[in-house]
Amino acid sequence: MHGIFFFPTQIFVKLICGFLCEKGELLTTTEAQKRQQHYDELASHGRFSSALLVVREHLPSGKACLRLNIDATRIGNVARFVNHSCDGGNLSTKLVRSTGALFPRLCFFASKDIQKDEEITFSYGEIRKMSNGRPCHCNSPSCLGTLPSEDT
Repeated sequence: MHGIFFFPTQIFVKLICGFLCEKGELLTTTEAQKRQQHYDELASHGRFSSALLVVREHLPSGKACLRLNIDATRIGNVARFVNHSCDGGNLSTKLVRSTGALFPRLCFFASKDIQKDEEITFSYGEIRKMSNGRPCHCNSPSCLGTLPSEDT
């Protein structure tokens, strides 16, 4: 859902926008699947937007080695208001590990200069497994019409 936007002020762009981390509840895959099903049901009946991310940290071989399910729908920070854009948006994501940390942090970095009052966006992903997925409202010239989705 493209209903809540995140627009930086000039001060925000200069001081913070180079780096932002997602915060939320860490869930098991089973709990993430249950919540996503519940969120999809809520969204089908009106204006509801979840902030459940599935993040995979890959080995150099390309095989998934760690899956993080981060739900910032109820507990999160300003990063949960960053919307999707099919053109990739103006943020890129990176997993960052701190020495001694058990899990990596999903961090957002400005991928270009962000102007005052420009909406902050990134790509939620490329996979679209749900044929009747939720509509995308990014309005980019490369919009694919539906939000990225997968079997959570």
